[in-house]
Amino acid sequence: MARRARIQLPFGGKKGYSANHAFSQRIFCAGCGEQFRRIHWNNRGKKSVVWRCVTRLKEKEKCRARTVSEETLKAAFLEALNEMVDDSDSYLKRLNENLEAALNMTNHMTAEALKAKMAALQQELINRTERRENYDDVTEKILRLRELQEQKGMDDATQKEHTKRIRELQKFIRSQPSEITEFDESLVKKLLEKVTVHADFLEFRFKSGVTISIEK
Repeated sequence: MARRARIQLPFGGKKGYSANHAFSQRIFCAGCGEQFRRIHWNNRGKKSVVWRCVTRLKEKEKCRARTVSEETLKAAFLEALNEMVDDSDSYLKRLNENLEAALNMTNHMTAEALKAKMAALQQELINRTERRENYDDVTEKILRLRELQEQKGMDDATQKEHTKRIRELQKFIRSQPSEITEFDESLVKKLLEKVTVHADFLEFRFKSGVTISIEK
């Protein structure tokens, strides 16, 4: 059962913890790896809901992760979904490739070869960053290679679950006639695996293996 508590703050406000939200246990800190916790703030009559790293809540000096408002999370999640819907051809092709690899193990690259290719792409990313050149294509290749690396290490049961998740996301993308404008908790629970909070962007990893970064 979820545990709840309310803590009195020095300046008179209160903060509450809840583990019943769709994002609970799905948000993680890019710095320390700890989960984020949902907090209800009531600061001098001004109410809001934010998510904060558990490490920073306990010991501020050990983690400087930013606080993310729930509205920002919802907006970024919708943006990630709409990116897939708007560029459906590209994402459906990518999911088909993932599905083919999961079903037929068509990826013949060894784990060592995948690791070496990843290192080369990461170095290219660093080089382009230093030269202040566009690196969107390199980022896309890194995300794709990460998906292949993860598939390489799956056992039979995990592969079956993975193919199921891929098909679910394919079905979702195909079923959307237009832009999604309203946040739906059920979509978080059904499609989303993890959110990683970075300093200037949020990384959404879906259960199908697709990862999308949103600047927020």
